[in-house]
Amino acid sequence: MMRTRSGMLLLEVMLGTLLLGVAGIALVTLLAQTVETVRIGRAVERRTTLAVETLNRATLWNEAELESHIGRARMGVWDVEVTHPDAQLYTITVHDTITAAEILHTTVYRPRRVIDAH
Repeated sequence: MMRTRSGMLLLEVMLGTLLLGVAGIALVTLLAQTVETVRIGRAVERRTTLAVETLNRATLWNEAELESHIGRARMGVWDVEVTHPDAQLYTITVHDTITAAEILHTTVYRPRRVIDAH
């Protein structure tokens, strides 16, 4: 009877060690995935901040500058596209240069300047 119990004890210890090992591996894998997710999140945040800065600069352009930028052109690490959908509206879109995916866009209003003939 003692021999059977010691064999069961050894089996229980081996099974417990196996379970702890599997749990440890799962924990280390989860930790590695979390670190990678945080790294990717920070990279996306940096790129989005750069895109916002580019879009902010473009929204400060006056009517003449907007007119001169109509179309798509490289601006820093982005492609910036300016369109003129209406008489006083300009749409500014920031695109990724590799995928051409739209990152941000906005529409700005620039009133027509009236030149006094007097």
